[in-house]
Amino acid sequence: MERRGLTLATVKRFNLGLSIENGAKWITIPHYRNGQLVNIKFRSVPPAPKDFKRVAKCRSVLFNGDCLKGRKEIFITEGELDAMTLIQEGIENVVGSTTGAGSFDPEWIDQLKNAEKVFIVYDSDESGQKGARSLAKRLGYSGCFNIELPKGQDVNDFFNNGHKVSDFRGLVKAARRFDLPGIVPVDKALEFLAVEMLGRPDDYAVLTPWKEVNRLIRGFYPGDLIVLSAPPKVGKTTFALQISWDLSFQGYPALFYCLEMRPERLVKKVVQGKYRLEEPTLDDIERAAREFAGLPLYLGHSSKKQKLDEVLDLIREAVKRYDLRFVVLDNVHFLIRTISNMNEELGQAVQGFKLLAGEMEIPILLIAQPRKRGVGERDEIMRAEDVKYSNAVHADCDQMIILYRRRVASKAKEIGQDEFTAKSEALDPVTLIRVEADRYGTGGETVLYYRGEQSRYDPITKRKERRRSV
Repeated sequence: MERRGLTLATVKRFNLGLSIENGAKWITIPHYRNGQLVNIKFRSVPPAPKDFKRVAKCRSVLFNGDCLKGRKEIFITEGELDAMTLIQEGIENVVGSTTGAGSFDPEWIDQLKNAEKVFIVYDSDESGQKGARSLAKRLGYSGCFNIELPKGQDVNDFFNNGHKVSDFRGLVKAARRFDLPGIVPVDKALEFLAVEMLGRPDDYAVLTPWKEVNRLIRGFYPGDLIVLSAPPKVGKTTFALQISWDLSFQGYPALFYCLEMRPERLVKKVVQGKYRLEEPTLDDIERAAREFAGLPLYLGHSSKKQKLDEVLDLIREAVKRYDLRFVVLDNVHFLIRTISNMNEELGQAVQGFKLLAGEMEIPILLIAQPRKRGVGERDEIMRAEDVKYSNAVHADCDQMIILYRRRVASKAKEIGQDEFTAKSEALDPVTLIRVEADRYGTGGETVLYYRGEQSRYDPITKRKERRRSV
């Protein structure tokens, strides 16, 4: 570690070592909690490509986390090497993330809750600064300060390039709080505009699992409120849940908060959709338990009817704790508590979620119920005004997505069950996806194939499926 500027005393203090496996050399960095060894991180030695690994099935902890006890001011670095560098320079109240800039364990948030001032010293590149802002949001913007290193440098580079601890103290003095949610400098606004004009999502956008849908929505952005609606049994919950679990498998934490369906029923739908199963067995559940371990998908449920403020506060805390990037609420009409003020209560709920999306800088999708339709309207495609108490929804949503499946007659008559035929209808699996309202675009339509028995939607690829298209 000499070329990284670490002294022999620092190497001994943190028990750094060397491991050789199949001729490959790795620097070993032990991780401790309450003085006990809990994990070891391995960093490749040049000229091998930069790589990291850790001991499997061991917990992740903050590097030097034992220093937190009694500290009111703390520095957080992007990794162990940067933390060791600051400690070597005489700054002892330093912890380092052991999982990189893009993640920060919920338990670590709890460990830092007593700190009154937090200096985040992440790399100056785009991913580092994005991670720093995400961490500040979770810890609370008011107590977090961003230390801006010279372009292209991390903490270790800063000192190896000849800077002294007095120079770093100058950066600390100049550190600023992060910009508030919803307020951006004009150069950032121009960057957003350029992305929008190019018609492509940037790193901040959340995409659905379907290219056809993404071409219409161009991504869900931080602060967006999306309303999803459809007649009963069309597949609203499946549509929103598939977006959520698909994002989580890509590493984006997502919360699906259902006010009506229990978590075990929701996770069954996830297993069905992910593995394309009609009825999961215990073996399938055990497989999912292994393969879903650590999956950043969170399922919310309440055993009692909750008030709007309770739901908003719970989601707010969940975003901070789990670094959520996408939230679904199913369904917003369930929050209405009185018959006499339905429009007013729904308007307050939609506005509350819109403000929360902006505050937490994430997209939030609300599932909304349609109004009751007459017999002659049942086969008509829903429009925005068909959402229940729609005048309370339009003003605040950024996008409205409508799902539609055509009613088709049962085939029971073909097998001599005329009486059953008279009482039964089915829905065509070909599903129209209509972006009915879009604050930033023109909307449009596409189609997906609903596989209800597998709790998922798929692109339409087969010629037979295309002929059935709505």
